[in-house]
Amino acid sequence: MNDAPSLESGSSPIDPDLYQKAQRATRLTMLGQIAGQIISLVVLAELYRMVDPGEFGLLGMFMPITLLVRSFGSLGMDIATVQKRGLTSEQATSLFWYQVITGVVLTVILAAMAPLLAVFFGAERLLPLGIVMSGTALLYNSYSQHKSLAEKKMYFGRLTIVRLLSLVISGVLAIIAAWNELGVWALVIQQYTELIVLNVGFWTIEPWRPGKMAPFSEVKSLLHFSGFYTLSGLFFSLGQNFDKIMLGVLMGSNFHGHEWIGYYTQAYNQMIRPVYLLTSPVTSAMLPALSHASKHNDAFTRLTGGFYRMVGIMLAPCSVGMFLVGERLMMVLGGDEWMEAGELLAVMGPMILAQSWINISGTLMSAAGRTGMLAIGAFGNLVVLAAACGLAYWRVGSDPTDLTLELAFTVTLATVCLCGPYLAFCFHFAGLSLQRVFLPMLPAIGASLLMGGIVWLVEIGEDYLPQFMVLAQQIGVGVVAYVVFARSEVIWLWKQMRGGGIEEDGHTLVE
Repeated sequence: MNDAPSLESGSSPIDPDLYQKAQRATRLTMLGQIAGQIISLVVLAELYRMVDPGEFGLLGMFMPITLLVRSFGSLGMDIATVQKRGLTSEQATSLFWYQVITGVVLTVILAAMAPLLAVFFGAERLLPLGIVMSGTALLYNSYSQHKSLAEKKMYFGRLTIVRLLSLVISGVLAIIAAWNELGVWALVIQQYTELIVLNVGFWTIEPWRPGKMAPFSEVKSLLHFSGFYTLSGLFFSLGQNFDKIMLGVLMGSNFHGHEWIGYYTQAYNQMIRPVYLLTSPVTSAMLPALSHASKHNDAFTRLTGGFYRMVGIMLAPCSVGMFLVGERLMMVLGGDEWMEAGELLAVMGPMILAQSWINISGTLMSAAGRTGMLAIGAFGNLVVLAAACGLAYWRVGSDPTDLTLELAFTVTLATVCLCGPYLAFCFHFAGLSLQRVFLPMLPAIGASLLMGGIVWLVEIGEDYLPQFMVLAQQIGVGVVAYVVFARSEVIWLWKQMRGGGIEEDGHTLVE
């Protein structure tokens, strides 16, 4: 029997303020995410004009490998830290050291892979880049435990401040480096600076420090849980990066290929930006809230439905809007040189909503303790996306222009078609009613399609106004149209952001 003191206070069956805490956590983190995305866009707009697309492509060849290896990073122990009720300091210490040791091992693996990847891709410049970038694996793992403990305590205001500081400081240093014509190394400096600031910040706001390790028997169940989560993370990471790895293999041996890899990876990054903008704060609040409510079926269902509905209301219009304005957005950010990336971004736009619902489903399954089934679902996701990439290559071959456009189309189509069956799979194994959770998400989709029709019809002044003014006009018309068509959904969302209580079918369930 374990008598070690818990890092959590209280042992009530369910916190009566859980809904309000979840809403407040989501609201705080979302505001921080919005500010962070604005900062990131300003930084990127500068870097797009100062760093050649081929340099972005060079980093884009190595980053999928880095992300793939880093999917082993925390071994899912950060999720286990948040999900585990009654976590002791000794267990937290054991998880911390396992993550640090894993970070060291992954750093060595990435460094050893660098010369092999340089030869495999036929790009000599990947050798020094890969060796330097390998250290990010250790930096990523060094703050993971402290971040998880801070999330467990719902310190979301402090976490948000640290993230904003990391974006500002890393962005300024990257722009200075780009101004001095350091090319891809400006992007590397940005990566390292952000991770260093996150380490300093998270260690500062979370006072816990590693001490005595727990016996292996006390962390065995946590490692079992995190092992399945890690496996699912590996499958998801490989699925989401399969297209980038394939582009590196087929086009990585010359600078022209690097340019198109840069266009594709940056288009994907801009598409995924609103996904992370919302799902990061939602999952940060969702995991501890659902973990606390996991033994209370009605509360678990209501919270889950609220989170999915919130994501749908905010990202359904983004999916439709990005399809309509993606090309113009990239030109406003980077100039005419990035027009090709804009075409790819427009094609990828419809993926936004589907990808966001798929992403938060991992948190749902983790909170429900079904990481084994999550791994099976993630493997299915990998198979579908790999098949989509193979189909694209079979249809058009390896020509950079044709292949990148075909990949954008097939990967988007596969993700959108996969979303429904995948959600049904997750809801079933999490013990949720598909109808009760899914039906409230439909009004936002319908309103977004109506909004898209209005935006498509109204492009006043396109021929004589600057691109940024036309973009602002399209966004403005879209926002107004969506608020009109989805006013009931917008009112519901406003109540959630104000902490007015979770409602279902017009009845307040929690005040």
